[in-house]
Amino acid sequence: MQLISLPGLTRYSVARELQLKLVERRADDLIPDTVLFLEHYPVITQGRGLQFNGTERTRHMPLPAAFPEGVEFSETERGGDLTYHGPGQLVIYPICKLDGQGFGPARDVEGFVRKLEGVLIQELSASGVHAESRPGATGVWVGDSTQAKKVASVGIAVRKWVTYHGMAINCVNDLSPFGLISPCGFSPEIMGRLSDVLAPDAWSKLSGTPRISWRKALERALARRMSVDSVVREVDLQDLQ
Repeated sequence: MQLISLPGLTRYSVARELQLKLVERRADDLIPDTVLFLEHYPVITQGRGLQFNGTERTRHMPLPAAFPEGVEFSETERGGDLTYHGPGQLVIYPICKLDGQGFGPARDVEGFVRKLEGVLIQELSASGVHAESRPGATGVWVGDSTQAKKVASVGIAVRKWVTYHGMAINCVNDLSPFGLISPCGFSPEIMGRLSDVLAPDAWSKLSGTPRISWRKALERALARRMSVDSVVREVDLQDLQ
């Protein structure tokens, strides 16, 4: 597995096109499983629709009447409905073949989603934060059942049995843009972020390195749980295209 960090901010449309290229290369075994770590410019995205939760509901939640200046909108083929991406949120895009040979279980999409959620759940649990996934509600939740906050959203797509899209982890980002939408059918108030549940020195503890940025700390911590070869390389976007 190769683990790649794209520095700075990446436009959603650019990241999507890059993923599609990497999916084709992975399907043809031209590259190994590849994980992209990045942050997006502010964008609201709409996926294929809400997952079935046992009750009748609309497939898509309403869009804002107007988008604030600087916030883009994009439709996408990932699972789930509306969500927000922006600076301070770590986005993880795993381009993994579901063949049972690497990170992806053999042709098991739900198993892949649970495994991806588990990477963050295990890391938070090791830091003393109770985290869990929920049936019928993909993502990672922290806190007790009555006041739980959703700190990570998950939505993937699969092409030629290769995954793309992935998980967005609220770290130090502004949560107010979630108030523009119903994130994946929930009230925006349920959204939380790691900076509100982790101790001030938690980022250093995650990486084992003092005075490291929150992003590099989390990238290194999650990389260790995803791959034996857990070196995260910083690569400029143009070098991957």
